[in-house]
Amino acid sequence: MHSEQVLAFLDEHPEFLQQHAARFSLQASPQNGERVVSFVERQLLELKDHNRQLEAQLQQLAERAQTNERIVAKLHQLTLAQLAHRGLKQQIAALKHSLGEEFQLNRVALRLWHSGAEAETEHYNAQNEVQGLARNLAAPYCGPYVNDEVMSWFPAIPVLQSFAQVALRDAGGQAFGLLVLASDDAQRFTFDMHTQYLSQIGELLSASLLATLEAK
Repeated sequence: MHSEQVLAFLDEHPEFLQQHAARFSLQASPQNGERVVSFVERQLLELKDHNRQLEAQLQQLAERAQTNERIVAKLHQLTLAQLAHRGLKQQIAALKHSLGEEFQLNRVALRLWHSGAEAETEHYNAQNEVQGLARNLAAPYCGPYVNDEVMSWFPAIPVLQSFAQVALRDAGGQAFGLLVLASDDAQRFTFDMHTQYLSQIGELLSASLLATLEAK
């Protein structure tokens, strides 16, 4: 059969290549049959698509790394602020200032029930309900709920929508305080958010405050 005859046959039977695409390493367009794509070209298209996906993933990783780097820098500033003060009142003031400046968290409440904090009446709390809450926090809580006692620590306006609650613990794991961060943004503290940095803030604050409390 001559090439002209082959071409004429294909002109008369365009479905032939679609029906036998696998045999000739071809892939027909799914429905309209306008174009037959070679197997090599299809692989190239798949590789390009895969590369685009990898580039998007790398971009996300780079952005996440930059975000983490910024958070680490803010935690460093918070640490320096705690180290710069020795008195309990000054440490708490420095904490609130740092959280406001570095993390834009201006609604912060702290309650302690260590005997060394009794003189600091604004931040001393001996209620069993609050102590039990802190004891039961195996990890920082993030979400829309707090009990009435914790809610009373904040002004009524603006209406707060989300909270982070972090227990302060001594070296033996016993809770001696509770740090609560609040926001009128419902998405600021959510159930599914990672709490690694909140845990680090809790550990930092526990160590710095406990050193002051036990020195009294």
